[in-house]
Amino acid sequence: MANNSIYDKIIAIHDEALSVLSAMHIPPYPIHYQKQFNKIFDAITDSTLKSALNNNSSIDEKLDSMVKYIELAKAAIDSFADAHNNISNVAAMQCELLDSYSRTIPRDNTHDHCIRMADGLTKLGTDMATELRKSEETISHLHERLDDAMLAITTDPLTHLLNHRKYMEDLGDILVNGTDRDLPLLSLMINTDTFKEINDEFGHLAGDKVLFFLAQTIKAMVRAGDYVYRYAGDQFAVLINRCESDKALGIAEKIRHKVEHSHLIYNGKTIEVTVSIGATMHRANDDIDGFIKRTGMGLIKSKELGKNQIIFT
Repeated sequence: MANNSIYDKIIAIHDEALSVLSAMHIPPYPIHYQKQFNKIFDAITDSTLKSALNNNSSIDEKLDSMVKYIELAKAAIDSFADAHNNISNVAAMQCELLDSYSRTIPRDNTHDHCIRMADGLTKLGTDMATELRKSEETISHLHERLDDAMLAITTDPLTHLLNHRKYMEDLGDILVNGTDRDLPLLSLMINTDTFKEINDEFGHLAGDKVLFFLAQTIKAMVRAGDYVYRYAGDQFAVLINRCESDKALGIAEKIRHKVEHSHLIYNGKTIEVTVSIGATMHRANDDIDGFIKRTGMGLIKSKELGKNQIIFT
């Protein structure tokens, strides 16, 4: 059930939807992706999954159902793996004891029956251990496939960054620790300054390349343990934990400067890209909405005051 329901009925839908969009040279924006996803979903999924993920629910509700589905499957596999591990240990002990017992029986005619019985039990134990090892490989493979399914749900297919859904989950988890105190948490909202103009002049495929370029550039400018997300459209979000306020603007400026002085070539032409950035540090008792709103206000002011700059709020 876990194998077919999770992998074949979710990942295959996701992959096929992206393949269709790619073949048609259509950017995988949410509206395009959802249309293809729903079409393929209706064609290959069973009634149980359709009921849980019906077309009347929002995309977030669908993803919530998928996540719950995957978590249940992983819990079932973990339970089986625990029981299996106990059986495997017993089988290994049985093999060892039977092999030891077999070696102590004198090899003469008076002990033929005991020898045959011990040899048979030893072979049975060996066969059981072999089958259990195969089961361990299957369990490991299932876990990998479930992890792949979860990754697809929380990853933006175009930029390979974490997506908006994952941003909200991660931010919520972090803010739990900031009820009564300031956290060393920097939030950035980053938006391209001329994305519409780039799409109009160079086409949507060029726009996709710009988004991928920005995603990789931002990731390269932050630390390995920091989080970068595609928040929506041409807007990116960054969460930098364990960052003191005196370093915050330096990180944001490093990103802004790198983008401005990079040269993206498309069909022999240079695309000039700059970004506006809103930045803020966590304050005691910040909730998700307030924290995001304050960061967003910095981004809006950055645009209003001339773009290609950072406003810290």
